[in-house]
Amino acid sequence: MKRIILLSTITAATLFATNGDHMIGLGVESRALGGTGIANFIGAENALTNPAILAKTKSDHEFSFGGTIFKADVSAKTTAGIGTNGSTIPGTGISRNSSEGKSMIPVIALSHRISDTMVLGLGMYGTAGMGTDWRADDTPYQANISSPGLMNIGLYNMRSSLMLMQFAPSLSYGTDKFGIGATAIMQYGQLSIDYDTYDSQNSYAKNHIGNGTSNDFGYGYQIGTYYTPNDKLTVGAAYKSAIDMEYKDQISKAALAFGYGSHAGALAAKSDHLEQPSEVGVGISFKYSHMTYALDIKEIKWADAKGYKDFGWKNQTVFALGIKHSNENYWGGIGYNYAKNPIPNNTSTTSVAGGANTDGDTMNLFNYAMFPAIVEKAYTFGGGYKINKFTMIDFAYTYSPKTTKTVSAQTVGVGDITTSHAQSATTLAMKYTF
Repeated sequence: MKRIILLSTITAATLFATNGDHMIGLGVESRALGGTGIANFIGAENALTNPAILAKTKSDHEFSFGGTIFKADVSAKTTAGIGTNGSTIPGTGISRNSSEGKSMIPVIALSHRISDTMVLGLGMYGTAGMGTDWRADDTPYQANISSPGLMNIGLYNMRSSLMLMQFAPSLSYGTDKFGIGATAIMQYGQLSIDYDTYDSQNSYAKNHIGNGTSNDFGYGYQIGTYYTPNDKLTVGAAYKSAIDMEYKDQISKAALAFGYGSHAGALAAKSDHLEQPSEVGVGISFKYSHMTYALDIKEIKWADAKGYKDFGWKNQTVFALGIKHSNENYWGGIGYNYAKNPIPNNTSTTSVAGGANTDGDTMNLFNYAMFPAIVEKAYTFGGGYKINKFTMIDFAYTYSPKTTKTVSAQTVGVGDITTSHAQSATTLAMKYTF
């Protein structure tokens, strides 16, 4: 237990995902090949893509470890600030870059063949996370001035941090034609949300909202299968269960401080549950000579997950494509990943009694300032080289070009908010097979 917590702690809190808050792939080869792994064999790292594929391992033992250096570039612009009378002042917005920058994400995986048809796997992965930091030394409000002034606290000095780590023992059974597998998942998560607002009853003094960091453990599973009709073609399917997490006094207090859920007939964030959604996917892998072509399609059920559905997230269909060239001593590959932004403009989609849009604007502020999971495309490449009979060095690089979205947050004091987000990540790992 202590080891799991340690690994989670060193996974720095930033937004490091492309498919919502999920990593693209969980190992170096999967990331190099666009996040594929439902039908193509990528070694011990298959435990959380499709555990059945573990049965395709050729070695008795495999152990890999490494890490990803991830960099997120997130910026935001607003069009308005808040005056001393509580009204919005157009043209007084801010432009800011999030202070959350680089983070380190660990990957550890191993597999052990226990019979001709059975393989045991074990992995520890940083699987998901997101967050921003808009804190800055803003000019404080000057009390008792003769004309209305600006409550210059920018994006409320918001800071958010979610990080998730999964411990995953797996068991697979497989032959040359068919295989099945299952993974038991124990997930550790941390969430913190805090920001500053103003107190109109106390000379508009700053009022800090936040309860430190909350953590929880959750449990789930993944099952998968594959079918290989010939030595070139493999098709696979996998299902991953939802994992419910509860972070005490985080979401409920943070949202209600903005009045979210206070309108009759509106969605209400009364719970501190933030459930990692279920996933279902299919994949196909085709090998010809030294080439492998892989395509995965999966659905991430954000709209059914506690917490995410309260803030309007929509389901995502993820398309992942990878192409690899390999021989006994090296491999190299490229990939592409696409998933549509799961966060809508909630002001236009949320119905609130009386025609007010406070709930929709609050949802937009939290999504696009605190959890801006808006990146849609990723381009990937990587490779590996065998330095001796037992050891291979692998690397992968992923790049997500900047995505920019503008939504309304008028009734919560920032006018329109325009968020831009780009990502890059470098993964380096060593693999031992014996």
